[in-house]
Amino acid sequence: MNAWIRKAAGSVALLSLVLVGTACTTGEQPASSVETRLDAKVVETKRVQTKTVRTESELSGTLAPVEEVTVAFEFAGEIKRMPFKEGDSVKKGDVLAVLGTTDYSLQLAMANAEANGANAQLAKAKNGSRKEEVQQAQAAVEAKQISLQQAESDYRRMEQLHKNGAISQSEFERAKNARELAEKDLFQAKATYSLVVEGARAEDVNATQASYQGAMAARNQAAATLAKTEAKAPFAGTVLAKMADVGQLAGPGAPVYRIGNIQQLKTILPVPDQDISSWRAGDEVELALYGNKRKGKVTNIYPATNEQTGTIGVEVVVDNAAKDWFAGQVVSAKRTLEQKAAIFIPTQAVFSRGSEPYVFLLTEGKARKTTVTLGEYVDNELEITAGIAAGDVLITDGADRLLDGDRVTVKGGVKHD
Repeated sequence: MNAWIRKAAGSVALLSLVLVGTACTTGEQPASSVETRLDAKVVETKRVQTKTVRTESELSGTLAPVEEVTVAFEFAGEIKRMPFKEGDSVKKGDVLAVLGTTDYSLQLAMANAEANGANAQLAKAKNGSRKEEVQQAQAAVEAKQISLQQAESDYRRMEQLHKNGAISQSEFERAKNARELAEKDLFQAKATYSLVVEGARAEDVNATQASYQGAMAARNQAAATLAKTEAKAPFAGTVLAKMADVGQLAGPGAPVYRIGNIQQLKTILPVPDQDISSWRAGDEVELALYGNKRKGKVTNIYPATNEQTGTIGVEVVVDNAAKDWFAGQVVSAKRTLEQKAAIFIPTQAVFSRGSEPYVFLLTEGKARKTTVTLGEYVDNELEITAGIAAGDVLITDGADRLLDGDRVTVKGGVKHD
């Protein structure tokens, strides 16, 4: 009896379980839905969005004065004064250095005497000889003799400087030529004296006129040489380097100062030639130095490509009124070349198995294989230029197991970001 009761109770319990299961299946979820869930592949998705991307150029360059020059003397001599030091500000026309002027002053005095003598000879040739004129002609001869002595002295001095390597061959040759010219002048002065005594002919008057003109030219040249014993600043700026010292013998062309305008600085950026079409004179460029940022302006684009680097130089000028940026420092430069709206998706969502690249979109619970056209690669994402649009639901994870038309279920729902 007890065994029968236990068997009947078990049958009732089993029947109740079956009824409950049937009620759940029939009232809450169709059998086809269960089959769909079991066949569907679990994936993750992301809704496609358009975003703004920028193409930026990041370069570097070395700062330099916007204007710079090396100051030198045109003639040889001992430096007597150099009043400026590195970092000093100078104005245009300031005297930066001075040579000893004794020799050049003497040359000017001699040139003046020769010009006066030539003038007197010319007057005598035109007016006829008088006692006073004869005396003047004699004085001219004496002046030429003095000139020859001076030229001979200069020649010997320059010869010694040339042997010591202090002057160039051309300077030595000029001293030699000056001596020879003085000899000829003395010869001419003596001939002129003879003409004064004997009386000048028309052709002699013309010759005397030419001598006078030559003497005046020599005088003007001597005055110009004396003026060039001062080296002057060609523009306002700052002394960047002092390259000689007082007491030093300076040769022609030897640098004494280097000055530059550092209230503005420039840098040459090496722009790849494929990007040069995006650069224009007047464009703004952000320059950075140790976290300090300033706006620079493109002032020049070089006309040729560097064959070794494949870049084109772009000159950028930046204000430096405080002089707190220095020539020789390296700055970084950043500039946006292009800005556009585009669709970018993760690289793992794009496939290419021996065919055109494609992705899987989620459409009505199924994976749809969609061919796409690729653009740029930026930050581990690929630009899609055709094939999908903003708002589409892209399968991002689990797509590598899918075939076109597969039923899918989304893990955690469709993502909108």
